[in-house]
Amino acid sequence: MGKLGEGIGRSPALKSRIDRAIDDRRADIEAFLATLVRAPSVLGAERPAQLLIARRLRANGIRPELRDAPVDRLRGLPGWAPVARSYMARPNVVGTAPGTGGGRSLVLNGHVDVVSPEPVSWWRDDPYSGRIEGGRLHGRGAWDMKGGLAAALWAWEAVRAAEIPLRGEVRFESVIEEECTGNGALAARLDASHADAAIIPECTNLEVFTETPVVLWVEVTVRGLPAYVGRPGAYVNAIEQAVALIGELGAHVVDGLTLSVGTIRGGDWPSTVPLECSFVCRVSAPRTWSVERARSVVEGWITEAAAADPWLVDHSPVITYPGFQAEGWAIDKDEPILRLLDQVHGAVAGAPLAHVAFPGTADGRAFAARGEPAVYYGPAGGNQHAPDEWVDLESVRLVARVLARTIVEWCG
Repeated sequence: MGKLGEGIGRSPALKSRIDRAIDDRRADIEAFLATLVRAPSVLGAERPAQLLIARRLRANGIRPELRDAPVDRLRGLPGWAPVARSYMARPNVVGTAPGTGGGRSLVLNGHVDVVSPEPVSWWRDDPYSGRIEGGRLHGRGAWDMKGGLAAALWAWEAVRAAEIPLRGEVRFESVIEEECTGNGALAARLDASHADAAIIPECTNLEVFTETPVVLWVEVTVRGLPAYVGRPGAYVNAIEQAVALIGELGAHVVDGLTLSVGTIRGGDWPSTVPLECSFVCRVSAPRTWSVERARSVVEGWITEAAAADPWLVDHSPVITYPGFQAEGWAIDKDEPILRLLDQVHGAVAGAPLAHVAFPGTADGRAFAARGEPAVYYGPAGGNQHAPDEWVDLESVRLVARVLARTIVEWCG
């Protein structure tokens, strides 16, 4: 790959055509993004948002494919997170434009699922308002990551509208379950042709994520002893045991790892002794660790923490894994797609592209498992996984400009 100046960088007229096609679609794309945010695509309810994306692809001359995850084929594959829920009517959406031949292929991949907005009382207004104010679009998923999905669609539509022929294939993917398993991205890779590169327009704040840690979801279930609630000393309360265990766990976390208790569930009646209590932790470990090593360390923590309680010594907590079993991920700084993105961002934004490590996981590892380089680059915003989430609309436009030029440079 040559420098940017050897491609679109030496063609001001071509850059102008792309930018004009971007600007012509701004109002339309922002309205589409607001509509997409108003579709509450939490876990299990992704389909309405996916249908919006499918219709958008169809309106721009791309035949969308809606594909449910083929669980029987995915089960047991490296990276598969075993869960019991159904994948029926929860499709990935894929659109493909073949190239004329002889060029490099590119995947634009993003996730449509969003985390819960609860408690909604903490929000300034409706969590799915799609309200635009002061250059910001507000709502759950606006930044993580429907703004990035819109930027990728915007870029691709602009390249097509500018009638720029591409030798390489472009593939757009909107996937499910990035926020809990990564199974959607794994399903999208299953029958896909080899990609020369992928760009994932995550909520990177106009930076590039170059590595992510190992991430696990770990569920711990504690059992109690039944007796009438009015007879203290005759029963063991599972909620109280779980809370004590959580307190002990903090003392056993080692350097380089994090643990956060995200949910706790126990009891169904105030005057009944709760006999089971489960809590689910999100654990991260250094990128260079394996999932198996992280699991072994976590199980050791729980065993050590339980040893402080006589009841738990004889009634060991049950450990299961209900979500992420995510390997660490990194991209080599010399990967051509990363170097190209550095160049294009610098030319468009007038500033260097910062490279940072991200403390969470995302879907790039599904590409890495197939030897396909992926890079994270997306818009700016705020309040990821928190009340009053928003995305900066000018940054969505900037990302669309960068992605459009990158598509032409990479695939052309």
